[in-house]
Amino acid sequence: MQLLEEYAEHAKGCREAASRALNAAEREHLLQMADRWETLARQRAAHLHLEDMLAQILGGPGNANAI
Repeated sequence: MQLLEEYAEHAKGCREAASRALNAAEREHLLQMADRWETLARQRAAHLHLEDMLAQILGGPGNANAI
């Protein structure tokens, strides 16, 4: 869960920096970075959901780590 939160914070930080960017190229670069961080956050969220489901299938949270 920690990585998910970190990725989301990075995306937020990039968007905030983009709003203060001094030129269009810098703003665009920061917005692209934010998009990439958000993609990573979405992928991590999906991964965590799958881990939770797998743990339920295997019979508990400890079993998911054995894979």
